[in-house]
Amino acid sequence: MKKAKLFSIIFFLFQVIHCNAQKKETRLEYQNDNLIKELGIGLVQLVNPNEKIALYNDSSCKIIKTNQAKIGKDIIPILNKPDYGIQFFVCLEKNSKYYKIAISNGKYAYIKPTPKYLYYDWYDFLKNQVTSIENKNIRLNPLFDKVNGKAINIKNLQPDDEIEVIEIKDDWLNIKNTTLNKEYWIKWREKNNLLVYLNLLM
Repeated sequence: MKKAKLFSIIFFLFQVIHCNAQKKETRLEYQNDNLIKELGIGLVQLVNPNEKIALYNDSSCKIIKTNQAKIGKDIIPILNKPDYGIQFFVCLEKNSKYYKIAISNGKYAYIKPTPKYLYYDWYDFLKNQVTSIENKNIRLNPLFDKVNGKAINIKNLQPDDEIEVIEIKDDWLNIKNTTLNKEYWIKWREKNNLLVYLNLLM
């Protein structure tokens, strides 16, 4: 009787430890910069989100971490809307043999450059991929007439207004709001923090 009870307790503890050891799947939003807190040198896009992602522990891409990374569990995309072909990961380093990408806050892995991935530096991405920008906090990060210039107020500004990035100066974007036909500057990042939401959808 005592042995059966002891066995039950041991089995229960094993189950608890096993469950706690399992990685929890993170609930993702469209933009997940708060879960990564790295901006790196650019972004790597998985062109077809249905493709498998193999992650490696080393830059030679020989030591496999997982051959089928699960989104939200093994790797977190900074932008994620797979039904629209949007799945971008922060790239920390790159060369012809690997992309070093942030997989979560403070963690990284390597992937092999293949045709199923596209790399964009931040300049190219902001200039050619972003269709609209929403300020996270207009009070703390207002619009300006120039870099570090005078704060301006633009009426009827909407998150889905179509924009064109005219110029990029470090942490600043010169924006042409084509919906309102207005032009202004906005600070898009502060070190490793995004100050805006980046929309790629028309």
